[in-house]
Amino acid sequence: MAYQVLARKWRPKQFEEVVGQGHVTRTLQNAIKQDKLAHAYLFTGTRGVGKTSIARLFAKAIRCENRKPDFNPCLVCASCKDIDAGNSMDYIEIDGASNNSVDDVRALIENVNYLPSRGQYKIYVVDEVHMLSVSAFNALLKTLEEPPAHAIFILATTDPQKLLGTVISRCQRYDFKNVPVDILKDHVIKIAKAEGINFSSEKIPRKLAELGKGSVRDTLSIFDQVLGLAGTNDITEDNLTSALGLAGTSAMKELLTSILVGKSQTCSQLFNQLVQENIDLKKLCDQILDGFFKIINSIDDQKSLYTTEIIQEQALEGITISELFWIYETLVKDFNWALTSMNPEKVIQILLQKVCLRRTILRGDDLIVGEVPQAGKSEAGVTAYKVEAPKKLAKTWDDFLGYLRTAAPATAANLEHGNLIEELDINNVPLLIKIAFPEDAAVFKDYLDEKDIYARLKNHLADFFETDIEKLQFKTQLLTHEERKDINFKTKVEIGEEARRNREEERRQKILNDPFVKEAEKLFNSKIDKIILND
Repeated sequence: MAYQVLARKWRPKQFEEVVGQGHVTRTLQNAIKQDKLAHAYLFTGTRGVGKTSIARLFAKAIRCENRKPDFNPCLVCASCKDIDAGNSMDYIEIDGASNNSVDDVRALIENVNYLPSRGQYKIYVVDEVHMLSVSAFNALLKTLEEPPAHAIFILATTDPQKLLGTVISRCQRYDFKNVPVDILKDHVIKIAKAEGINFSSEKIPRKLAELGKGSVRDTLSIFDQVLGLAGTNDITEDNLTSALGLAGTSAMKELLTSILVGKSQTCSQLFNQLVQENIDLKKLCDQILDGFFKIINSIDDQKSLYTTEIIQEQALEGITISELFWIYETLVKDFNWALTSMNPEKVIQILLQKVCLRRTILRGDDLIVGEVPQAGKSEAGVTAYKVEAPKKLAKTWDDFLGYLRTAAPATAANLEHGNLIEELDINNVPLLIKIAFPEDAAVFKDYLDEKDIYARLKNHLADFFETDIEKLQFKTQLLTHEERKDINFKTKVEIGEEARRNREEERRQKILNDPFVKEAEKLFNSKIDKIILND
């Protein structure tokens, strides 16, 4: 007997065997029980979730000659066998993609007028119904609205948005759900036990379920693919990763950890190793994103991250929640265009390095890469180059404000309504930072003095100026008008506004003194009255 793939072999034959669509099967069984059958049904949902299987099962239950007490088909009567064999004259199943013309629909409508050869109902299943042309839909509308008493239509689609509203309104609609991972995992385990298949790890059935992305058929197709590579009924994690072109668990664990702890060289080496193993780039990107998704969702239970071997222990030490979100959002956006770039491998490698070096980049103190190397001789006599380590750049208050505008824009905006009251010396221990605000700007001081805001601001200061938070003092105060005048105090906002006005005045003077403008004034015996500057 020819081999039958798992998806076909385990197609449900009873309503209770349907995976993850209990809300649909219960409703359909109740419709049969109460003899309240609609003349048209619409089944919608992603591929492989059971739309056609349930349509066939529902049709058998409606037409069954010896229906069971629980309203399941008996599977042994002539009607059930004819439907299973595909030669029933009263159960017509067509593909909307290949039978989408007006002529095809007219032939179907003509067939509807004939009475069933046996039983009470003729059932028409149109799969992928959204593929019908607009004219074909219009031809079907009248029949859908007022079909003969013996006709029942079941329309199935993965894309209900493409259906005409007039078609949807004539049908009883059932939305099929994506099957949850846990339910798919249990289904895989059930089939494995029945087929005598053994898994070397409990992670394998769960991984199969995750890769199925809510589709029973896709999950079982992947299962079949892994079985084919294994060649036996004993499946290992290596079988899974090799068959599907995925990175192994240990490799992903090291890669995710290197990104979290910021080891860019290690990350690049791991990435290149995976590429050399011919791991599919899109699948690798999916695995990286899936890894960070699990990390974010398990942040309150870090032990589970280590026990499930997603990352190495202590990898999250010092990592903030906002940092994790930044990593995930950055990778989602960057992977999208990297995979369509001219050289995806190199682009993705650079993107991973960027994420590893995120703190250096976002802080604004990038490493200097243009140092002139000093030539020397190595022990082997080959010319070698020694690059001097870049000198540590002195950080100013303006540098910190620039960093804070990215890290915490609202805090930066409030802080700029004040200014340093004493010169900042980053070598002082403790590092003392005193900020003053005008009396009429007390609201900005009050904002910064709020407990949570104050604590976060101190953390940003300690991080940026590379000092322990215990060795940092941050104080705020208000200045009266007279005190401001005595020390010629200006806030950062005022300094910025003054600089803007000076720049505008310089631009005005440049325009007024332009030789062409002077010549125009002389020619027309006039003077420039007004200058409007744009950005």
